[in-house]
Amino acid sequence: MVSSGMKVPIEVEEAGNAVIQGKTSSAVVIHLDSKSNTLSVGKAYGNKMKHPYRACFAQFQDDKASFALVNIKLSTGEGQDRNKLAMIMWAPDTATAKVKMTAASGSRALRSKFKCNAYVEIQEKTTSKNVNDVLAKVLRSGEGCNSFEGVKVSQNEMGEFVFCDGGNHEDSDFDEED
Repeated sequence: MVSSGMKVPIEVEEAGNAVIQGKTSSAVVIHLDSKSNTLSVGKAYGNKMKHPYRACFAQFQDDKASFALVNIKLSTGEGQDRNKLAMIMWAPDTATAKVKMTAASGSRALRSKFKCNAYVEIQEKTTSKNVNDVLAKVLRSGEGCNSFEGVKVSQNEMGEFVFCDGGNHEDSDFDEED
């Protein structure tokens, strides 16, 4: 299917559907080549990945646009464990205008293929800001959150979600569950 002039290749569609089904994959990084306007599978993460969002985030490069389709593991304010499907668009502030424009086109093409709980655009790698950006989009109005990928979160005085311990937790991005 063509959307906004960009085609979603079958391998990207298959990898995304594997994440949506949640049986074999918890996340996939999709790279965008802004010169050829093509999408490709960068890396897929299995269901045993503890922190699929942060593992995808670590794959994002400062000069390229990328996307991640992620089943984010969280615990709601009511204490229920949930997975929320999110598509993250990485279009760094440091990228050229062409990269950013191509990312917008790629986002439209991917959104037409994958229905998610949330679509989040991220332009900089600031852990606390990015966690808040994701949770603000993923949670329903009035829904709370106690943990993000197993790490406790709370809302600060400005109503933003932050890690309770103040850490960035980037050291455990690639750990797998037992």
